[in-house]
Amino acid sequence: MQTGQRIQKLLDKIVRSIQVDADIVDSSGMIVASSSRKKIGEEEPAVKGYDIKAGKGVFAHNGRTYMRLTLNRTAGYYIAMDGTGKTVRNYCFLISSLFELYLKSTVKKMNKEEIIRRILFDEMPVLDLQELVQDYKLEPDAERCIFVIRTDDMGANQVYRILIKVFPKRQGDILLLLDNRTIILVKLVMDDTDEDEFYQLAGAIEETIMNETTVRVCIGIGKCKPNIYRIRESYMEAMQAIEVGMMYDGDNRIYHYDALLLERFLHEVPREISGEYYQIIFNDETKKILNDEMLTTIEKFFENSLNLSETARQLYIHRNTLVYRLDKVQKTLGLDLRNFHDAVTFKIMMMLEKQKRECFF
Repeated sequence: MQTGQRIQKLLDKIVRSIQVDADIVDSSGMIVASSSRKKIGEEEPAVKGYDIKAGKGVFAHNGRTYMRLTLNRTAGYYIAMDGTGKTVRNYCFLISSLFELYLKSTVKKMNKEEIIRRILFDEMPVLDLQELVQDYKLEPDAERCIFVIRTDDMGANQVYRILIKVFPKRQGDILLLLDNRTIILVKLVMDDTDEDEFYQLAGAIEETIMNETTVRVCIGIGKCKPNIYRIRESYMEAMQAIEVGMMYDGDNRIYHYDALLLERFLHEVPREISGEYYQIIFNDETKKILNDEMLTTIEKFFENSLNLSETARQLYIHRNTLVYRLDKVQKTLGLDLRNFHDAVTFKIMMMLEKQKRECFF
């Protein structure tokens, strides 16, 4: 079903071209569009009581001519004009033909990728989208997930040409070149797909691009959505995953929205408040001990879940050396990083400190 707004827009074009007055009436008998805007919302009793299946496509009543108008295979509208002669009927046929012409010219400009783009940017009313989704057989109730692939330069065209071979249209996935830095993958999700498979797919995409080009990319993964009309939410989540992920973990290149709960929370903390807290640890006095070597040691210690032996092995240092460094941190900051609570506190302070850094993207 077409929305009244779109029908009105098309009717405005037509009446300007042929200089006539006409109304469009829905099957309930209400005028939904008119060359005289004040008539919108009025009732047409003749249409309300008319049995379209038993009657003809054109009929007259009380000095008005009514003609059935089919919009995208829907026979729920009527053209209504004053007068009952042959000239009025011809105008009704002309208006019907022009409606069909305008609608066909609009559809020709559309394809599945354009429909997806309009959904992502919320550029079309839901009722219109429902009709297009049905026309293009896009499986409205299939579960989907958005992958946003961002390049570090203007290499999106090159990346798109590679990925279009990996994700052919016949498989149900849709690849969209959004701009010169962004490619969108609308991934059709099977019932047994889990989060690890999304990471594996993103990793495979990144590896393919690295093997075929010199373009560096990062990939944001949104949450799965139960129908195609909600994929804009997944797109926004994937974009936020990149923004937040690059800020707190710039060394990584794949970010899943669901895996960034703490990072997203800290990202919402006002900068002036987070600044007050991270300066408690990262100040002029503590910078002497929190040099690059010490921060690398601490990050590796956290990566290994506070395991002293494994951290020392990966850093190629003696276990006692690691203990000595952690003791220095405890003496200076009052935080024993071997204690889970103190380690979490320091970790959060480190993440707040990263908010000051400029994100690469």
